[in-house]
Amino acid sequence: MIQSSSWRAPWLAPAALAVALLSLALNGVLLYLIRHPERMLAPVLDRVITRLEEQDATLKYTVRIPAGTPVRFDVPIDQSYRIRLNTNVPINTTFQLPINTPFGNRVVRVPVKTTIPIRQDLPIHLRDTFRLRTQTQSELVVPLEVPLRDLPLDELRRSLTP
Repeated sequence: MIQSSSWRAPWLAPAALAVALLSLALNGVLLYLIRHPERMLAPVLDRVITRLEEQDATLKYTVRIPAGTPVRFDVPIDQSYRIRLNTNVPINTTFQLPINTPFGNRVVRVPVKTTIPIRQDLPIHLRDTFRLRTQTQSELVVPLEVPLRDLPLDELRRSLTP
């Protein structure tokens, strides 16, 4: 039988300690490198963004909205308009004019027949919120096509710069 105290190799404990220290050092280096992952990803994503800008590709997706989906929109409106009035208002009436005379009070009927021209620019400022509360009656299918050139790729590139 082999005794357990004499069987151990004298190099085993230092070798295990060296492997553990090497593993700890490599983990420390990896943690330091991935502390800011955007530094490692920025060059790769910059190349991807550059290639996307050069292409004429589009993102295509179809959105399906099932029937009975509640729809709630608040659309703020803040618009100024100028409305040009260019019209004629016809007047054809008779009114009674009371007159006090030395011979007594008299009522004279005065006929008025004329046309009044109106030439005016009216400024109108419309400020309101249009609230739409309803639900879809049937399924809606909305095809979306977004050209890659319309995406804010420059902002994405700036956000990746450390």
